[in-house]
Amino acid sequence: MECSILYVSRRLATPSDIAAIVQVSRSRNASLDVSGALVASREWFAQILEGPGDSIDALMASISCDQRHSDLDILVYEDIEERRFRDWSLAYNGSSLFVDGLIEVLAVRTSATPVPYHLGRLVHGMVEFTHPLH
Repeated sequence: MECSILYVSRRLATPSDIAAIVQVSRSRNASLDVSGALVASREWFAQILEGPGDSIDALMASISCDQRHSDLDILVYEDIEERRFRDWSLAYNGSSLFVDGLIEVLAVRTSATPVPYHLGRLVHGMVEFTHPLH
């Protein structure tokens, strides 16, 4: 069974750090049969990774130790039947101010459980930026 994880974290990375993250991640994710998307705003990261559970767990062990972000918060970890980002080892299209509010409302929430509406808005936005209208 494949799984999907969505996490948010506080961005400490510079633009050149992010370029390095994307370059390394695309290669590493492809070798682990992982696909996904990364979005960055001025203050936040949000990332969805999809693939075999053991590969996702290995990536998250590495990601959680990365000093280019802090306050990592796993919002969703679930089994999936179909990947949303199957064509992308890592989709990334630069920093986005639009997603800042989408991520922040999840990252600084006061309850332990994220509001499904806010999760849905973030995931929908991430899917949309990887599947442009034709």
